[in-house]
Amino acid sequence: MTIPKIPGAEAFLLATFAVAFVAAAFDWRTKRIPNVLTIGGILLAFPLHAWLSPSVTGYQSAALGCLACAVPPAVGWRLGWVAGGDVKLLAAMGALGGISFGLEAVFLALFCASGFIFLRLCWNGVLLRTAANGMAVAATRTFYASKPSRVVRAVPEFSSELRFGPFALAGATMSLFLHGAFL
Repeated sequence: MTIPKIPGAEAFLLATFAVAFVAAAFDWRTKRIPNVLTIGGILLAFPLHAWLSPSVTGYQSAALGCLACAVPPAVGWRLGWVAGGDVKLLAAMGALGGISFGLEAVFLALFCASGFIFLRLCWNGVLLRTAANGMAVAATRTFYASKPSRVVRAVPEFSSELRFGPFALAGATMSLFLHGAFL
């Protein structure tokens, strides 16, 4: 059984990679991801999909990719866990890559970031304390939500900033290699 070829797949993968590459460079140097890059990537995705796969499914793939990659991090942004530029970057990657390639690149980026966080916590020797603190915070917020005096607060030393741009680049690069775009 062969996998059907998606028209313009290499272009979608390369566009996702290009946006992730530029975003990683900006995020690494300035801790900011420019709106011109993220919003521009989202707006560029629709004509790109219309040009390379000229049917309604091209638009649908871009819109669904944008939504599927942006909604979960947007909830995290609303809770204060994720920066807004990261949410817009993931939305741009989802829109440019479509529902299949964009979602794959975003999943791989999140996988790389979570692996890095796990290794950093292990290296610093605070993995078990961080996990216990997280469970205590979640449990008290669940069971004692009506009694604010009994709610356990998160320990700030167990949390830190994480620049997500390089992980987005890692996810887009792995997606390129998985689909043989460099071969």
